[in-house]
Amino acid sequence: MRYAIPIANNRIAPRPTFAESLLLVVVVQNRIKTQQMVDMPGPGLLPLAKTLAENRADILICGGISRENKAYLESRDIDIMDNVASTIDQIIEALRKGILRPGYGLAINTRTLSSSASSSGNLSKTPSPPGGAESSDSSASSDAGRLDCLACGDRVCLRGKNCMRTRIQQQKPTKEDMCICEASTDIACEHERTLCRLSELVYFCLEMKYRTIGVAFCIDLLEPTEILVRVLRRFFDVVPVCCKVGGIRITDPYGAGAQSGRRRGDQYQIACNPLGQAEILNQMNTDLNVLIGICMGADCVLTRYSRSPVTTLFVKDKSLANNPIGAVYSDYYLKEAVSASVNRS
Repeated sequence: MRYAIPIANNRIAPRPTFAESLLLVVVVQNRIKTQQMVDMPGPGLLPLAKTLAENRADILICGGISRENKAYLESRDIDIMDNVASTIDQIIEALRKGILRPGYGLAINTRTLSSSASSSGNLSKTPSPPGGAESSDSSASSDAGRLDCLACGDRVCLRGKNCMRTRIQQQKPTKEDMCICEASTDIACEHERTLCRLSELVYFCLEMKYRTIGVAFCIDLLEPTEILVRVLRRFFDVVPVCCKVGGIRITDPYGAGAQSGRRRGDQYQIACNPLGQAEILNQMNTDLNVLIGICMGADCVLTRYSRSPVTTLFVKDKSLANNPIGAVYSDYYLKEAVSASVNRS
């Protein structure tokens, strides 16, 4: 059996169509007969299919793959083993042992996680803190120099007592910081009505007397952003800035040059530009910037370089209908997340 494994940075490439090279492994009766690394001629489905055909691959082992690409390769008599996430060495070992399967590297490592899974096997159950759930340690610190509020069994902070073992040099809040915290407290402690997050945003901005609101949004959440901006413009001057602002093409890693970029059909792939979003919002002197679906990591950059306070209203979650908190109540997604960290090299 001839296995083809798309490689990027010594791991299975997240997408086979953007792999740096292809590892070809011939296995006979669970014994690895040959291994060969082949450079990919370029990104895309057709170069991948051509390389697979030239090397007579039987099975493509990959990470994520679109339904269209999977169907195309299967029509060319190439079997697909997807959702695999591991290093080259881990894959070779799995082939040698005959245990490789779809989901390998994402499946839960029961030996490592047995202590937290408990006898019920339910990962959503919170593990007991060190010293037992009935620990009376009034400090939220698991050791002398490390704070762990989840390990605290007393919660003396909720009774207005200092729970910290060591004193910290807390910065003196600015006048703006105090105003923000007071406005936040006013909204959070309102008992007459329960406000949704959107209403809280409007009330907060009105109490802070903000006039110009920046909205940094992801193009994937264009429709909810349009609705949000229409609501906010009843009260404020709103500056919406798209994540693709500037039209920066994703450069070709195979040397074709930045001007060519990568293409999907008739469209170029455009990079997210959080620095550009922050710069534009800074130039517009916004009082507050609201993040809408900005990608993980890009939101960190935007927040770092924004001169104005930043809050997140909507987040993007491709699996959970933009409701990421659902993952912590799902055994399936907990196992996927925890296993990915366990198998990370």
